[in-house]
Amino acid sequence: MSARGPAIIRNINRFDVLHTIRLHDNQISRSELSDLTGLSQATISSIVGHLIEEGALSEDDAYGLGARGRGRPLVILRLNPEYTHVVGVKIATHQIVFSVTDFVGNVCAFDNIPVEPLKLTPAQMLAFIVRGVRGCLKKAGKTIADVSGIGVGLPGFIDSHRGLAFWSPVFASPNVNFRELLQTKFDVPVFVENDANLVTLAELWFGMAKGLENVVVVTIEHGTGSGLIFNGKLYRGAQGLAAEFGHTKLVFDGPPCQCGELGCMETRTAAFAIIHEAAKAGFRIPKRPLDYHERSRLIQEIVAKAEAGDKSMKRIFEQMGRYLGLGIANLVNLLNPQRVIICQGAIRCAHLFEDSLRSVAEQMVLPPLKRNLEIVIHHWGDEVWARGAASLVLLELDQRGRSEMPRRSSVDRRRAARNGKTRPAINDVPT
Repeated sequence: MSARGPAIIRNINRFDVLHTIRLHDNQISRSELSDLTGLSQATISSIVGHLIEEGALSEDDAYGLGARGRGRPLVILRLNPEYTHVVGVKIATHQIVFSVTDFVGNVCAFDNIPVEPLKLTPAQMLAFIVRGVRGCLKKAGKTIADVSGIGVGLPGFIDSHRGLAFWSPVFASPNVNFRELLQTKFDVPVFVENDANLVTLAELWFGMAKGLENVVVVTIEHGTGSGLIFNGKLYRGAQGLAAEFGHTKLVFDGPPCQCGELGCMETRTAAFAIIHEAAKAGFRIPKRPLDYHERSRLIQEIVAKAEAGDKSMKRIFEQMGRYLGLGIANLVNLLNPQRVIICQGAIRCAHLFEDSLRSVAEQMVLPPLKRNLEIVIHHWGDEVWARGAASLVLLELDQRGRSEMPRRSSVDRRRAARNGKTRPAINDVPT
């Protein structure tokens, strides 16, 4: 066996241990770890010993947690939240949001900069991001020396393997290697991912997909996205572009989509589609390009009219539900998931389309696939994507181990800083 073989196996086992602890609410014994992972007691003891030595795990007496019994106390293992921290960055069409999250996944701080990225040059956007990361770390009482990585989420067609945005509504031009740009400014690893995949990771690690093996997550915000969980892991596809549900086609020659194609799911389910349909039904819309805040206000007004009983507005959401039901039925028939999670962000209108969605899905899902299928709706906010951004970085940290990450743990970095052996981790840019 090559020298790399044992190292790869150790990292796989390390990941299994850490991930199992995360999935069991950060409270588990060595014997339970052995049973759940299939690893021997000796292997578990070795891995746990290394993780405790690193500072990633701590031990607690179960009696101190409320357990009672005789004999040798049961020792409970926990992740150490202060072992390291990660930064999350979400780039939307109207703002850049920042978060700092600890090793367990607790959100320590939020911050945001209201700005329209589409109007910025790459250099200007980088300056805003550097400023935002610094500000959020200050809110959390941390510095970049406490951080092991930065997870970035943005909408569009994102090659997560390379950090390349083939197309995104936040960039004026295609084929932006965003990770490469960010990496010039940050001396910690940067990971770039489609924003719907971040929500999917958050559902897998902390939410309604926790403990499940095969799940479809559909996100409904100002666009429509999705993420896939296969065999308990996020599925990205060959180029990291899998699960572009919003750009699956409904008809050959349909309405134009913001991606440049025709007949996409988003042309029936995204915010711009709802506004377009409302205008056709007589709702007054300004005859000029609308910014995010104007679209949000109009959506709220359309939702309010539908809630008040306006039949033409109600029909818009009923039609939206039918198209979503059709698309979800196709996904279920293809993928046979245990659960479909419909995640609502800023646009809260599921109560207006849920009945028609479920009706169409019930008709079109193959009978054998209905038996154990759940379709659930989850209202989410910034905490969900922040925990997803944390999951993106922690997944890499768990899989690769401290020694293979380009940066060291915060414990080691603080020790090195005291010895004067570190260099600045955020490279200054003009602001």
